[in-house]
Amino acid sequence: MLSEKKRLYSVVLLVLICGIFLRFIQINFESYWLDEMVSFWIADPKISFEQTIIRNSYISQSPPLFDLILKYFFLIFNYDPYIGRYLNFIFGIISIPLLTILSLNIKKNYSFLLTLFLVCTNIYLIKYSQETRPYILIFLLSILNIIIYFKLNDFTGDHTKKSLLTFSFIIISIFNYSAHPFTLIILYSQIFHSLYLKIVYGKNLKLFLLSLFVIIIFYLSINYNYLLEQLSYKEYFLEQENWKFYYNYYFSRFFGSKIMGLIYLITLIFLIYKFKKKIFLHDQKYLFLFILLIFSYIIPLFYGFVKTPVLTDRYIIFVLIPIFLLISNLIFEIKDKKLKIILISFLLIPTIINNYIEIKHRKIAKPEFDLFFEEIRDKNVKNFKVLGNNKIVILVENYMENLSNFKKNEYQFIYKKDELTNNSLVWVVCYEPINDFNCNNIDFDNKLNMLSEKKYFLLSSRLYKFETK
Repeated sequence: MLSEKKRLYSVVLLVLICGIFLRFIQINFESYWLDEMVSFWIADPKISFEQTIIRNSYISQSPPLFDLILKYFFLIFNYDPYIGRYLNFIFGIISIPLLTILSLNIKKNYSFLLTLFLVCTNIYLIKYSQETRPYILIFLLSILNIIIYFKLNDFTGDHTKKSLLTFSFIIISIFNYSAHPFTLIILYSQIFHSLYLKIVYGKNLKLFLLSLFVIIIFYLSINYNYLLEQLSYKEYFLEQENWKFYYNYYFSRFFGSKIMGLIYLITLIFLIYKFKKKIFLHDQKYLFLFILLIFSYIIPLFYGFVKTPVLTDRYIIFVLIPIFLLISNLIFEIKDKKLKIILISFLLIPTIINNYIEIKHRKIAKPEFDLFFEEIRDKNVKNFKVLGNNKIVILVENYMENLSNFKKNEYQFIYKKDELTNNSLVWVVCYEPINDFNCNNIDFDNKLNMLSEKKYFLLSSRLYKFETK
């Protein structure tokens, strides 16, 4: 018979393989959407480092950290849209054991197994591990940041090791906060938590304050211009959340459906209420997680009220860290074995069913470029024109021309009518969201005669014949 330790390792390995499998099976299920095209264009390995920074400041609302990592990933492998997805696949996989380690850092019991299961099967993290955007990197760096912050608070060893740990904390924090400005919420939570520890327990904050000073100096030196630009916005593409937000808090998005969101939200509220004394009075790690949970919503909501709305679910992806850890660890604080089993079953069974439904019946939510190219490959039409504003069209064109089907068939883009001869055929591609869902504005002096039309999700393509007479 297997020893208890071997059985435990077997369970961990099985769940980990499951998490990797779920992130891999539909990794290129969809084509890129516009935000991914932005990162893909910025991260072109053929341009210089300086040009990458310029492109980022020109069009992106995210800091350049992820785009720079992506650039060198493309440089090592290949500049291909679907290779780009594998970078976040790697980040997503690394996040799984790291969050499990963080759970063990809080309580050394079997609660880490529940944490492992929750992060492996979370549909939100699975989908963002399959998208060429910075959010899963933000999640990964946030976990590392919190791990080292906890270790610093717990550390009682020699000065050299503590200095090394402090240096690691500074470096990871700078990277973490440079990944997205919303991650500064973690910094605010750490400051508030440290002040609480100072006031209540008399904790020495000299090293933390020194670290904080160094982090802020380096962070501002790297991101000062970016922050000024972001703070200058008087309007943003988001709207202030309405009353419906306040009984959901994005849980339906985080966990795949309204029912799943309700299950996790009810469980979290119940556990926080049941263990409120332990959280607020007896366990400083639980307290930090609770502070981070609350600050993740309160700070951006407050900013939205006083200046401009900025809150959306993906910007606070790191809020899943306290959600997972509070749920999994507090469940294992329950002494009543039957209640513990009921709560675990209340989470596990619906999560497994929801994952099956999400994967089996996954719907297309991005423009269907791949399907379009598959369906036209036998038509022998080489010319393409993309409709839209030039600033945005360049992103779509860059994406299309790097697709394998586009390169293999030697397709080309047409920019002026002079490039077409009489009776030439051209596909006019309309990515609907960048054209206000109006695909009729073709500036070729009405010399195009439409022969056929193909409609896909968020994508309309028309085959025209160019006639000079």
